[in-house]
Amino acid sequence: MRAIRSSLATRISFWRQCGDPNSLSRRQQGSTSRMNDHVSLCRGCRVGGRNCRFNADDFTATGPDEAILRLTCPADFQGGPDVAHGGWISGVFDDALGRFLTHKGLLTVTATLTVDFLMPVPVEQPLTVAVRIVAREGRRLTMSGALRLDGDPRDRATAKGVWVERRPDHFERHQAQIAEYVSAPSDISGG
Repeated sequence: MRAIRSSLATRISFWRQCGDPNSLSRRQQGSTSRMNDHVSLCRGCRVGGRNCRFNADDFTATGPDEAILRLTCPADFQGGPDVAHGGWISGVFDDALGRFLTHKGLLTVTATLTVDFLMPVPVEQPLTVAVRIVAREGRRLTMSGALRLDGDPRDRATAKGVWVERRPDHFERHQAQIAEYVSAPSDISGG
């Protein structure tokens, strides 16, 4: 009974850190710590459909600053025979680490991301991504992640990086910079 109370306390604490529990679906308020209905998708996924293209939607809390995510690499993302492409693995880490912060109520952008490829990652096999907030300094959050075959404790790939909380005018500033670049005359000479 004590283990059940401890598990429930972890889930409730995790929900509180993710925002208003009233914004969670009825399923999420039940006996699971999975949370995905209250987080908006990135632009690329909103255009493509209802779900995250990397399946970085269904986190299960394993502590106040860590969670796991279950997913599978589709065969379409093979880099070699039956092996996931490194770009897919990097994309999964970027989305999983960043979306975990979004689930915690933080709007961030990726500042740095380093991926170490340790073992082949097979396609069409159940995988887990463990994500963790390592440190926070002001608006900067240091994150780590590990990709494993489900049930295998060995890391297939690991990631570390820094995410920065966005300022309210983040995207407006970027649009202004792009507009300035596009309208500027070219300095490239043919000589």
